[in-house]
This record gives sequence, C-alpha cells and structure tokens, in this order.
Amino acid sequence: MSIHGDPTPNAHLTFSPRPRMFREPWQRWAWGVVPLVSMSVLAFAPFAVAWRRGVVPLWVAAAYFAGSAVVSTFAVVQPEVNALFPIAVWAFMITAVVHVLRLDPFKQQAK
Repeated sequence: MSIHGDPTPNAHLTFSPRPRMFREPWQRWAWGVVPLVSMSVLAFAPFAVAWRRGVVPLWVAAAYFAGSAVVSTFAVVQPEVNALFPIAVWAFMITAVVHVLRLDPFKQQAK
C-alpha cells in the first residue's frame, strides 16, 4: 500500500465544514413549529434528525426524547396533576422551538 494513498495521517490538515441542520432557509421554520403543533409529543423529531446529521450529540436527542415520552405518557394516562405540569409542558415546547431555531447560525459569519 502506498503511503501517499493513505489519508489518515493527514486527515487533521483537511477542512471539513460544520454539519448543517437546515439546507434551505425555509426548513428552519418548518422544523421550528413541530414542537408547537404536536404539543411537545414530537419535540424529539428535529433533534433525532440533527443527531443523525451530526449537529447535536446523542444526549441532546435523548433528553428531548425523554421529555416527549413524559408528555405522551401523561396525555394517554391523564393522571391528576397540579398546575405546574401545564407550565412545564409550555416551557418544554418553547425551549424546544428556540433550540431548533438555534441549531444552525442564522447568518454565516463573513471572514
């Protein structure tokens, strides 16, 4: 095997762009409304896609999956909850929407 054909020793010298979540400008807003429309049940979906694209680590997608699972379970079981649960669901929705909108920078920084 030729030394010149092996890219691994020089891999740190190559430029690789940061992974992108949104390939088109309208996709930011399409993904951003998912937690609001689904009342947080599908809040994990944008983060599962972002994890698969390498934008966020696995623990972020897992945290949103756990939050969505709790909201889904409470929606099905409908236990007696105090007034803090609706506030927590709204906070989760708003946090998810803001986090989705902030996954990629709004504008590319000029050098």
